[in-house]
Amino acid sequence: MRRRKEEGPIFWLAEDILAVFDASVAQRVDAANFADLTMLDSFTDTLLGRSSEAVDWRQLRSAWGRQMRTLTNAEHLQLLTERMEVSLREKGAARQDLVWLVENVITGALVPSIIAGLPNKANNRIVREIKSKISFVFSDVDPPRSPRWQALIMSLRQVLAGIEVRRELSGRVNGSRRRQKDLADPVVDMIPSLGIGRAVDAVTALLTAITGSPGAVAACLLYELTRRPEWYARLQVELGSISAEKLYGSPVQSAPETTRFVKETLRIWSSPSVLVRNVRVPIAEGEIRLKPGHRYVMSPYIVHNDPERWRNPDQFDPDRWVSEKSRPANCAHEPYMPFGWAPKSCVGASLGLAQLILLSHLLCTKFRISVDRDSPGAMMIASVVRPTGFFGSIVPV
Repeated sequence: MRRRKEEGPIFWLAEDILAVFDASVAQRVDAANFADLTMLDSFTDTLLGRSSEAVDWRQLRSAWGRQMRTLTNAEHLQLLTERMEVSLREKGAARQDLVWLVENVITGALVPSIIAGLPNKANNRIVREIKSKISFVFSDVDPPRSPRWQALIMSLRQVLAGIEVRRELSGRVNGSRRRQKDLADPVVDMIPSLGIGRAVDAVTALLTAITGSPGAVAACLLYELTRRPEWYARLQVELGSISAEKLYGSPVQSAPETTRFVKETLRIWSSPSVLVRNVRVPIAEGEIRLKPGHRYVMSPYIVHNDPERWRNPDQFDPDRWVSEKSRPANCAHEPYMPFGWAPKSCVGASLGLAQLILLSHLLCTKFRISVDRDSPGAMMIASVVRPTGFFGSIVPV
């Protein structure tokens, strides 16, 4: 951020690494780099030296987008909330690391949205694999999270999770498993063109996508709720006055103050802090010249905390997101990309936003957050932005 202030939004970090901290330029560079979104060969075909049939990633993203409309309807958002509530009631009352608790709650609730209907053993294998990846991600500043053999353990669990995903997809194809309203189901319909190997890779990529960042953002939301008693009270009033049916039917529209609080959390504590891309094709964008072998770095965190683009970026101010009609003078709606840049932006953005609003509803109406006085937490800007030293409990009211 110091160099961005001194050198401008675009500068070379090294001979072959370009920092692109201008949001519009970053979007154009990323779009040029991924204009050809042909899927890679499957892992199995790569090992055997075979080529897979060419398939455009956009076909699969489009299918996921259509399915996402189902996963964000009232019925499925209620199920998502119920899964989070059950997890909080089972795990929240004991004193513990609140970041790790919320990570477990968020990821465990999301797995059935990606691949549902699994036997308990298979589901547990996938959840354990996700937790091992989260531990690995968190080890950047918390080494005890990742023991000496963590990389090997993670690899073994990844193989076991892949076997379960393959078994489920194959079962849906041959009729021995029921079709489900999840993100795996559109992949089933595309297996004739994808092949089973790339179908498994696609679903496991979704499972990897919920590793770290969704739970970290939820932990930041919890952190801000504990630090902003006036906002916590406002959200309690708003969310306590909304019926569950109305909230599930339209979380954003029915809870505007909560939505602003969530959006501000996503702005000020964006994860991951940086995104590093390998240059796939020659790119010419203005004065930028990149070629294969180069890399470029983008950062929603830096864009969202840029004083040249946001007024008082260090100030946590949900009211900067009020409507145009009543927006105060200090509100600047500037580049905002908490779910990444197109064409690789998060396919589950709408579900992610809804989940954070619904988690806020649980925390403000059905549970009480208790934070240890001697460990109130501090923010850590690392691979994912998250609180550290944040201990306490979440108990039913």
